[in-house]
Amino acid sequence: MIEDIPSIEDISFLSLLNAEAKQYEDFEFNHRRKKYLEFLKQAKTERQMQLFLETNPIILPGLFSRHNGPVGNVIISKLRLADEYETDFAFISVDSARALITLIEIESPSIKIFRDSDHQFTSPFNKAVQQMRDWATWFHSNQTYAKDLFRNIYHRGIFRYQHVTTKVILIAGRRNHIRRNSQREKRWAGLNASIEPNIVVTYDHLAYGMTVDLDVLRKLICRPQQYITTELRRRYQ
Repeated sequence: MIEDIPSIEDISFLSLLNAEAKQYEDFEFNHRRKKYLEFLKQAKTERQMQLFLETNPIILPGLFSRHNGPVGNVIISKLRLADEYETDFAFISVDSARALITLIEIESPSIKIFRDSDHQFTSPFNKAVQQMRDWATWFHSNQTYAKDLFRNIYHRGIFRYQHVTTKVILIAGRRNHIRRNSQREKRWAGLNASIEPNIVVTYDHLAYGMTVDLDVLRKLICRPQQYITTELRRRYQ
């Protein structure tokens, strides 16, 4: 049986649709980036950023570490890790061989990253970096518990046979605080090299690292654990 071959008219129509979709994606990207940067100008607290990112989760970093985006198009806000830690955001992304658990911790956009006196990291910033290291250590030491935690939220077959890894992302401060001199820039680069695959980024990074996928944009939700669990169980029934 000979399969139907698309006509030139069909190909032209699909190309037009793709071009229009790309045009709208560009519009959404620019619109959301502008909205985010305007909000960032007046935001001073971690709580303000938590609320903004919960209602605009497409801006969060790491969503497309695996090409399909977050599993179920869901992001969990304020996920507790046993009785020891609480993440600001968490989600899973997968491909056929690997599953990546991404944990995000946010600090205030106004946090001072460096001391003015000697350009060393400040105590509050060092504390935030240590917390992300503690999360990574906790996951390494509690892999069975961690997998079961996410299986209870998603479904029992969430990881199947994939190799499971974690990545912690810390969002803190503003870029202009780093770019004041080369000494600060070198220390910032050195910090990120020392904590791979985890990463520290400023809030400015989110504005330009964002990826807008229309399908994910339409479906993506960010809610607390209990809501996400209920929603996913309803879907998979």
